[in-house]
Amino acid sequence: MSGEAENNAKTAILPVQNPSAAEQAVTASVLEDMQKTSLESGQPEAAAVLFSWEIDPPELAKLISEVMTLPIVLWSTGMTLTYSLWLSSLLPARETIGSIRQSADYA
Repeated sequence: MSGEAENNAKTAILPVQNPSAAEQAVTASVLEDMQKTSLESGQPEAAAVLFSWEIDPPELAKLISEVMTLPIVLWSTGMTLTYSLWLSSLLPARETIGSIRQSADYA
């Protein structure tokens, strides 16, 4: 607590000072130079190049297709695996057992 009180006691409130005319002129010229160089280069800022909110319709269709395909593939693979495990767990039919015994007797 004492640290907070010391920090608050040391903090001074300064009145707002208006910049001088010379500072305003320098700031304006720097901003104009920055605008000119960005217009001359013709390239957008690096942040704009990395990400854009504009979505191309073919890209959007491709994205939706990819997102929709994955669950369908996983579902069908799961169903196939479940069906094959279910089939392997079933007992063979009586006719099959009889035909196996007969073929074993002939051999």
